[in-house]
Amino acid sequence: MQLPSVLEHPLLYQNQLLLIIVIIATIPLSTYALSSFLFHRTARINSSGKTPPTVPYSIPGLYHVFALLTQGPPKFFANIINTYGRLAPFVVRAGPLSFLVVRDANHVKKIFQSSKTLTPTALHVQVFDKVMGSPKEVLEIYGAVGSGRTDSEQVDYAHLTVPRLHLVGTSLTSIAEVYIAILRRNLAKKRFNVERWVEIQDLWSFFQVEITRATMETLFGSVILEDYPDLVQDFWKFDSNIENFTRGLPRFMIPSAWAARDRLRQKIKKWLQSVHEGDDFAKLGEEDPSWDQNMGSKFFQHRDSVLAKIAGMNDDARASEAMAIMQGSNSNTMPSTFWYIFETLRNPDLVMHLTSEVEKRYDANSGSYDFAALSGIPILQSMHTEIGRLRMATGAIRTNEGGLFKLDENWVIPKGTSVMIFSHDLAMNTELWSRARPRTVERPLEDFWAERFLIPEKLSRDQPKTVEVSRIGSGRFSMEGIGALHVTFGGGHHLCPGRHFAKAVQISTLSVLLSEYEMELCNVGAAERQIPPVRRAAYGTVRPLGNIPVRIRRRDRGKE
Repeated sequence: MQLPSVLEHPLLYQNQLLLIIVIIATIPLSTYALSSFLFHRTARINSSGKTPPTVPYSIPGLYHVFALLTQGPPKFFANIINTYGRLAPFVVRAGPLSFLVVRDANHVKKIFQSSKTLTPTALHVQVFDKVMGSPKEVLEIYGAVGSGRTDSEQVDYAHLTVPRLHLVGTSLTSIAEVYIAILRRNLAKKRFNVERWVEIQDLWSFFQVEITRATMETLFGSVILEDYPDLVQDFWKFDSNIENFTRGLPRFMIPSAWAARDRLRQKIKKWLQSVHEGDDFAKLGEEDPSWDQNMGSKFFQHRDSVLAKIAGMNDDARASEAMAIMQGSNSNTMPSTFWYIFETLRNPDLVMHLTSEVEKRYDANSGSYDFAALSGIPILQSMHTEIGRLRMATGAIRTNEGGLFKLDENWVIPKGTSVMIFSHDLAMNTELWSRARPRTVERPLEDFWAERFLIPEKLSRDQPKTVEVSRIGSGRFSMEGIGALHVTFGGGHHLCPGRHFAKAVQISTLSVLLSEYEMELCNVGAAERQIPPVRRAAYGTVRPLGNIPVRIRRRDRGKE
């Protein structure tokens, strides 16, 4: 009779299985303990040439992948900053990818000043690939920007130089005047009158339609909206899923978002083919009008004409480029304009003050606004900057394309590491703002303060004090000393050229509503309870927690 092998004994087998389970169970715990020890040791040790430590993790090789997927990147990074922020800079890893989070103003300044080494090129490739759905053959062109390659330099010219030519100065004034005319026409169709108030159930949804329609028509012309009446609806369905596209979610997981993106690309492609048929794109002289109903703004005409001449930039690629302009000109502009108006409406003193300022720049005889003068009003400039600081949460990403990059005396950034700078994180750092300009923290950074970026003018001893007619402070607008703390629109060579357009839309919308309409929050207290808490997400659209009702009626200018 043969005795069973010791290895086949049931009890020993059970013990082996238990041992394996224990080992597997202890791997995450031991990994977290070891990575936590290494993180804190590296963060606190005083030596030069250190590589920033990786935030504690539990799974070797995958690092923070599961947390990023389950929480979502905006919430994950917010939680990480809240937990380990005082020990920054630090690294977050997703498999082979490394993301360095920086929170120091001097680090931010140096990163933005090193545009040839730390570039957004890798990010742009990912955006055009995963989000805009650009053809694979053009991704190589985007990836070679900065290498001296001719077609890539032409793309860079279209992305950076063209908007800097058209979205500033008199060219921007022309665009703003077109926007104002379109917005006034569209609001007139609502038939608001002076006799009675009309209640709008949700100001956010109202602006999402009206502001987006006006910006789309301003930049791209009337024809595309006439041929594609669902453009605004499809755009916001697409835009609300940007994060899902970035994460690479397949079609079956977000079918309606994929369908909206498909319609956008196909409709835009068809529009480009129809309005450009037989056109000579080189004929864009100064005699051309600043706006055309078929092709929209001269800015877009010029930009698309540059792209159309690049070999490989076919209709599909240019449709994706047009989508990128739509996203860039609306995704932050509409929300920031909403908050610009909202913060005005909840302060009666501000409403009165700004109405007076707008009226001074309004010509009743011609029914036109002096936009250049409006955009130079210090309080409006300060409000634009404050809205960007408090009500916009963006992230700037730069990838180290060179060798070992010296961040300061202590830290170096390895090649291939992507550096992440979060605007809201810097915007809420009281210590940094207090050190840079003490007056900016006279009121908490968590609160909206319209005058935060004004420097009061000093009165001379013999200059009599005038009677105060407004409770809103005055002064000179200035960003001196705090530029590295306000990075909503990026910084350095790649500072977003569209920031001026966003400001133009904010000021233009406010001017029309204050001068030609009366608008009030239906319940100020209830509306204020819909303001979302800060720091809940590292980046993403800041929108109210619920509906904000307003009432509106046309202003009776005959009684004024």
